[in-house]
Amino acid sequence: LVLCGYTATPDDGQVVRTSMGTHAAVPWSWRRRTEDAIDELRAKGVTVIALETVSTAPYAHQYAFPSPPTGCALLLGNERHGVAPELLARCDAVVRLPCRGSKNSLNVAVALGMCAHEIARQWGDNRG
Repeated sequence: LVLCGYTATPDDGQVVRTSMGTHAAVPWSWRRRTEDAIDELRAKGVTVIALETVSTAPYAHQYAFPSPPTGCALLLGNERHGVAPELLARCDAVVRLPCRGSKNSLNVAVALGMCAHEIARQWGDNRG
């Protein structure tokens, strides 16, 4: 887990309380600039995929997510403003989730859960 900018980190008191102790189970790092995080991941051979409401992007279930050992990293943006265009341009791919109704986006945590489920499905991870 790579957190960037003003995102709360797992050592934040509110995160510790909300996570009920599970914050210690996930390795994490923090970068001031998202650009640096993307560049570091790509330099390690990790495919960086943005999850964003781009009308020309394939749906997550239509995209073949790179599998381990290199796997992939998902870039999620701010709930209000999404992923900035200059960050989208740095990514290897962009995927989106289907949305119906008057809004074209989901809560970022819900979107992450849905996309992570699709990645696990493609990777054959049925551990539950």
